[in-house]
Amino acid sequence: MPLLGFTVPGHREKILSGEKDQTIRKLRKIPIKVGDHLYLYWHLRQRDCEKLGETNCIECPYITVVFEESYLDSGKPIWRVDRHDTPSIFSGLTLLDHAVLDLARHDGFPDSLSMMRILARVHPHDLNGNTIFQVIRWGRLEKKEA
Repeated sequence: MPLLGFTVPGHREKILSGEKDQTIRKLRKIPIKVGDHLYLYWHLRQRDCEKLGETNCIECPYITVVFEESYLDSGKPIWRVDRHDTPSIFSGLTLLDHAVLDLARHDGFPDSLSMMRILARVHPHDLNGNTIFQVIRWGRLEKKEA
């Protein structure tokens, strides 16, 4: 019964509308699997915590991200997103720009740069290609009372 908490401004509405149907998280000790029942919360473990709903995981690939933060303000950011078959086996697939854009849009961002800026803020030491992330994609959200 994995709990997923969200705090990025604007994402609450996007989750509820279905525009955001995934999240990118550092790999957990016990990774989320396809079919796992997910509980989504806004401001989890805070006073204003709100249950957004429940859903099931429909896809959960693994990725690594390499991001050169010094390019953030130059207008020419550089990043590389690699897909992995398992947390320890690199599939040999580096995502192309349109696939990274698709990843960003599923995550509620208008473009790849916006997603990378949030990742760089939340995970400043993990965007070196050595940290495994899991893309957790869910199905239709069912609003449930807490």
